[in-house]
This record gives sequence, C-alpha cells and structure tokens, in this order.
Amino acid sequence: MKVRGSGRGRRLGLTRDKVIDAAVAAIDRDGPDSFSLRKLAGELGVEVMSLYNHVPNKDALLDGVAEALLGGVDLSGADAGTWQERARAYAAAFRAAALRHPKAFTLVLTRPTRSPAALESIRCALAGFPELGLPPQELVHVVRSFAGFTIGMIMRELGSAVTVGTVEPEQVQRQIDDMVTVGDPILSAAAPYLAANDHRAEFEHGIELLIAGLAVRVGVPYDGGVRGTCQ
Repeated sequence: MKVRGSGRGRRLGLTRDKVIDAAVAAIDRDGPDSFSLRKLAGELGVEVMSLYNHVPNKDALLDGVAEALLGGVDLSGADAGTWQERARAYAAAFRAAALRHPKAFTLVLTRPTRSPAALESIRCALAGFPELGLPPQELVHVVRSFAGFTIGMIMRELGSAVTVGTVEPEQVQRQIDDMVTVGDPILSAAAPYLAANDHRAEFEHGIELLIAGLAVRVGVPYDGGVRGTCQ
C-alpha cells in the first residue's frame, strides 16, 4: 500500500536530518507551543504524511530536535585543565548553546532522552572530577547538583521560568519603588538588584559557589574563580 505524499517527499530529497533541521528553525522562530507537523509540512512543501516516512509522530520529532541540539553543545573545553576549569567550561558550553537557540533549547532541558548525545554529555560530566576521587554515588550527586543549577538558571534566562526583574527601565524603577514602599530594610537594600537581571554574572556566581563548596567539602584548594567564562 502506497502512503499518500511519500513519493513527493522522496522526490524532494527529504531526510530525517532535513526534517529535524527544519523543525529546529521553526521552533526557534515560533516557540515549541506553536509547532505542529502540519505547519512544518507546509514549510517544507510536502504533505503531513510525507513526514511520517522519517519520524513516527510529533513527540519523536521533538525528541529528535532535543537530540540534535544536545549534540551541538561544544564540550571540547570540558575535558582539559583542572576539575574547576572543566566544571566552568561544561556549564558555559550549555549556556552558550541555549543562547544560540533560545526557544528550541528548552526541549533539551525538559525532555528526557537516552540518545547517544545525551549519554556522551553525562559521561563527560562524570569524567570531569577525577582528581577528587569521589565514589560513584557522590559523583552522581555532584553532577546532578551542577546540572540542576545550570538548567534552572538557563530556563530562567530564556524566560521559561518566573523572574523578578525586567529590562524596561521604567518597570525596573517601579519594582524598586514597590519593594522600598514595603518598608523592610533588607528588601529595600536588595531592591535595585532584585529588579534587574545580569544573567551572565548570576550564572557565573552560582557556578563559583558550587565549585567553592565542593572544594571545601573534599578538602582541596579553591582556585579563586575565573571571571568571564560564560560568554
């Protein structure tokens, strides 16, 4: 039995990689909530049934998008230097990849995947702390702590989580005034910083807290931190 639309897809040279690339572009443009196979098929100039020759359903395609984006994370800097430098490089690589795909990358952070790219990412993270001699269970705890912070901060920066601040100067000042009006001295002192966001500085600061805390826990020197690692 011939599937309607399949011949046209083949004539156009449609492949799974091309479908995934087109899906990445569409999601980066419109966001995952607006994505549909029907819209994607229209952009590719084929019928929806043609897509089913390459992906069984929408969920499988979104998994493919997440896998492709995860495979594009440049972890080359995460296998050199000290464990502290590797930890910074690993976190910075994920943040840089997320900023290249601010709408589509949320799929990487929210969809579980057992793809080769995901396993390599996990292996790279686990291999980042050999000097510390951590037992497997504690090593997993450490990696998940870094991953949880990194994912949370990236989601916050990409606008997928509730944030306190805003980039509009008038709204920033209004939020400051509202917090100061409460009359709490702690809240008033922090108001200018709560109302504005420096995502890069906050990301770096949090990573340094984790690195410094881990250094203290295992009894090794902390290198003092390196500014400007998260472009």
